[in-house]
Amino acid sequence: MKTKISTTIRLWAPEAAHLIVEDKNSEAIADYCLLHKLAEDCLLKIRSGLDNELELVQKIVKVINLLYLEGNQYTRNAIENEFLTTLAIDESPGTLKKHLEMFPTELKKGYIKTILEN
Repeated sequence: MKTKISTTIRLWAPEAAHLIVEDKNSEAIADYCLLHKLAEDCLLKIRSGLDNELELVQKIVKVINLLYLEGNQYTRNAIENEFLTTLAIDESPGTLKKHLEMFPTELKKGYIKTILEN
């Protein structure tokens, strides 16, 4: 079964749809894995520094922000626990500004909250 997270990613960020893995035993695990893989993919693209890769990251971040704003508590927690935490683990003073510039306002708040909690 498709969840809101995987459905939204398929619809609004089809270039990231290859990261979606269906887990018939647990939709929650599939959502968390997808968000974690998306974050790892974004980190690789950010590190590349290529303009077209950074544009894809910004597109994915906009989709994640949409999910974050419109989602229920489960969706917000999943985004904070997997997407934002994965980015935060790789954070350094030199990358913080770059990451924050890519995030819309609400996602910035969630990202800073995630950094402070971890």
